[in-house]
Amino acid sequence: MKRILITEEEKNRIITLYEKVGEKLPSERLDSKYAEKTKKIASLLNKHYNINLKTANDGDWWSKEYNDTLVKFLKEKGRPVNICKAGDKYCGENEDGVVYSDVRIETLFNNTGTTGNTGTTTTGKINTTFDKNYDYQFYNDKYWFKGKQNTPAGKKYPNWIEATGKGLESIKKNVKFT
Repeated sequence: MKRILITEEEKNRIITLYEKVGEKLPSERLDSKYAEKTKKIASLLNKHYNINLKTANDGDWWSKEYNDTLVKFLKEKGRPVNICKAGDKYCGENEDGVVYSDVRIETLFNNTGTTGNTGTTTTGKINTTFDKNYDYQFYNDKYWFKGKQNTPAGKKYPNWIEATGKGLESIKKNVKFT
């Protein structure tokens, strides 16, 4: 077994992560839009793993059980697991230990329209010829993209991701679906 040496400061920071995440989220935050999004993700995790996370009902994103399950899910999907740290500019104050992702987590559950990781479509419209790095899909009134296999984009985006922001506008404007 290998040993890792850490400083006392790092040890205390790690302990603080788990103490904060295990606490109950203040009631005023449970009524927020983020809590609603968290409920949706927890419901999807419940369905995916056939479990019963309480977060699906209360939206408590500080729940240790919710965060641990989210870590497991992100690892299964091959996505990086990011954990909030004080002052990291990604998370709000007192969010130490909360898990976040580089993509909208709910899009990782989108298995509708694809079979496994092969990207073969059963429904929707797909454009595979617009560029050499990405495939595009119009499905369920939404625009999706994924990287083509054996490309850097394919490693970064192996599964369908819902397009948002400038990427969405670019797809709507430039990519044709037949």
